[in-house]
Amino acid sequence: MPYNIKITYFGIVRSISSWSKVSRNIIKELLSFAVSLNIYERKGFLYDKNFEIGELERVVDNKFKGDFVFTFEHPKNYIYLPKNGFNIGFLVYEFSKLPPLWVENINKYLRLVFVPSKFTYEVFKKSGVDIGKLRILRYGVDKSIYFKSQKKEEGKIRFLSISSLHKREGVDLLLKSFYKAFKDIDDVELLLKLSYMTNNSKSFEIKDFDRLIEFYKTHLGIKLRVISNNLSEFEIAELYRNSNYYFSLSKAESFGLCFLESLAAGTPTIALNYSGQSDFLNEENSFFIKHTIKETDGDEYEKTELKQYSAYPDIDDCVSKLRDIYFNKMNKDFTFDYDYFDWKKITEEFLQIILK
Repeated sequence: MPYNIKITYFGIVRSISSWSKVSRNIIKELLSFAVSLNIYERKGFLYDKNFEIGELERVVDNKFKGDFVFTFEHPKNYIYLPKNGFNIGFLVYEFSKLPPLWVENINKYLRLVFVPSKFTYEVFKKSGVDIGKLRILRYGVDKSIYFKSQKKEEGKIRFLSISSLHKREGVDLLLKSFYKAFKDIDDVELLLKLSYMTNNSKSFEIKDFDRLIEFYKTHLGIKLRVISNNLSEFEIAELYRNSNYYFSLSKAESFGLCFLESLAAGTPTIALNYSGQSDFLNEENSFFIKHTIKETDGDEYEKTELKQYSAYPDIDDCVSKLRDIYFNKMNKDFTFDYDYFDWKKITEEFLQIILK
């Protein structure tokens, strides 16, 4: 059904970041519902001026026109939102308590704030966000891109991980675990897709990451393959489909979109049963690694006086489970609810909530 309303999206769209992908999918579906929509474009993390946004290009005009404004921006930027508008925020947060500025600006500038998981809802609630503004809205997948194939390619057992240099995402722990598990085994491969590389690491990024990669390339040889160039979304989906397992030791996720995409492509996950992904990962579709909740050690993106906590994987348990999976040819037979995680359904729920 068409919706006779005007909505402005204020945020980044030309980026491979997960929040840009979420925004683009919601914008596309809003247009399919005949919503009068325009984009006030922002730059941000991994912004790429050459990133193609297709049909969305025609609605970029960098003005506030809407009856509603929805934004996937850092709360410090809420000062740029219309003062008397119906402002709606989409936000993610991976740690245990929001920085005070986040809470202040959410409560001051937003009428509604959407978070993607029960974990994130509880973090926002405990941090002092007005629960009257707080809603959970899951993320989804494009089922024309993320679908199951009939069978995997023959050959090596492939473990796929899509990650960044962020300490929170635990690539250093993942490499250590994979090496310890498979240093004496040849017919395995770790395919590591990195979102970016840098020679000037920030406090929340793994220091000397290029040296870390070179160390494991030397010791693992052809068992480690690293992809750092940009791929299309369909090419990413093919990586999932052509892998036997999606493997991540991320210490915390607000939602965990890569996990969801992996399941949609028919590939089980190896992960921690903690934070956002716990809404949809279970024993039927995943192998869980033991973890301990500990105070973070420089993982957080914003330094405050708050103590933050994350889940730290048990490396010994991880090594043991990886070897069990390999030697016992363990797999998971699971279904995926494409309708529930369809962007059209999710966007319609969004519209129904804001129009109440």
